Amino acid sequence: MREARNRAAVILAVLVGANTGAGCAPRVVAAPRPSADVVVVPATRAGGPRALRGVPPGHYPPPGECRLWYAGRPPGHQPPPVRCERLKGSVPRGAFVLYNGRAWDGDYDWRIREAQAKGSVPAAILELTLSLRG
Repeated sequence: MREARNRAAVILAVLVGANTGAGCAPRVVAAPRPSADVVVVPATRAGGPRALRGVPPGHYPPPGECRLWYAGRPPGHQPPPVRCERLKGSVPRGAFVLYNGRAWDGDYDWRIREAQAKGSVPAAILELTLSLRG
């Protein structure tokens, strides 16, 4: 939606600029590029996990490592990747854990999902959940 408005503003600026002066070159106004927003999607059902959309692919940690991700912080201001064991008992409320190309809601008890679908939650995420909720 924002991109369409920006594109319309640029077209309007070019048309207005082209018609304001005889013999003058049209003025082109560059619209700001839309930012690649990271968005937290609320749980789709009561008690379910939130989703995180828009994390740039290059910001996911290497395989086998975890990275805390705070919604509202720019990608360059997020903590660096660490060994997942270092996060045991220390995932702050509201944070997500990036692991194996996916964002895991740090506030959700992933044992619930694992009980519903065996093998759907990686052991590292289950261990973090257990360390936070005992």
